[in-house]
Amino acid sequence: MADHPKTPHDSLIQKLLESPQRASVVLRENMPKAVRERLADDLPEPLPGSFVEPSLRKTYSDRLFRAWLQDGCPVFIYVLIEHKSDPEPKTPLQLLGYMQRIWLRYVEDEREGQAERARNLPPIIPLVIYNGSREWNMPLSLLYCIKADEQIRQLQSHFGYQLRHLRADEADESYSQDPQVRSVFRAMAWAYLKSLSRDQLEKLLEDLPSGHPLEKPLLVYLIQVHGNTIEQSDLNYAVTQNRSGERAEELTMAVAEEWRQEGRQEGRQEGRQKGRQEAKASDLLRLIERKFGSQAKRLYKERVEKASLEQLDHWFDRAIDAARVENVFAED
Repeated sequence: MADHPKTPHDSLIQKLLESPQRASVVLRENMPKAVRERLADDLPEPLPGSFVEPSLRKTYSDRLFRAWLQDGCPVFIYVLIEHKSDPEPKTPLQLLGYMQRIWLRYVEDEREGQAERARNLPPIIPLVIYNGSREWNMPLSLLYCIKADEQIRQLQSHFGYQLRHLRADEADESYSQDPQVRSVFRAMAWAYLKSLSRDQLEKLLEDLPSGHPLEKPLLVYLIQVHGNTIEQSDLNYAVTQNRSGERAEELTMAVAEEWRQEGRQEGRQEGRQKGRQEAKASDLLRLIERKFGSQAKRLYKERVEKASLEQLDHWFDRAIDAARVENVFAED
């Protein structure tokens, strides 16, 4: 996986899966019965690297594990985490590309024996973890993305995958039988709720024992995802209801620091956005002056300076070809 997670979802799920014991729970609970019953008792082995294109890592992250079947054969389990509010129609096709890269790396891992490895590929079981607000309605196999009659379609390989859709309204015990996994999955399932009550914030912390390594990452996640809809005092209250003494004080201080960091980050983002708007407005006014004269620039200057970056881009494209300045600002 990437060394520097790009989203709070990514940070939290990485923390969950970094423990082989927790990863084993996640994988076993979400594998098909035929696979789960044949897995050996060994813990899954996390393998390095990401197979997601760099341009997509803001909305996807992934993790590859090697496990063993009871007959001694290896099996790869590929976990793809979608950090999007809506299902992605290209997921089945993207999974095929990622699986091809995994197999290719397996074959080319050593110079000797590549032909033999290419003819004896380990199976890959893909698992998509999705916590979006909309119901998953994409085909669970690439086979059903192919437009053809049944006879022709069956000639295609069946590349299916498992899906774990973390829903906000599912029964609490269904998230996981393991309390630590349940705590993280519940938090991710609630990511798209409009707000969280004090009772819900308490609920998110109750499954983690005091001092657990997932404790702070979970609080950071709540601030990053819900920072605009929950109050710091409510999160502090949830902490003090679940923790006591020095641990409660330590966590409330961590919450306060993360809130300050989030505020500074938002300020920097707003500053960059304002800078881009000012630069685009200046470019548009310069173009208007060169094409239509200084009077046209003065006439539209105030309107341009108050416009959004999206609107400025739209006007700039129009201004390149417009014969009259009025055509640039005409209503669509």
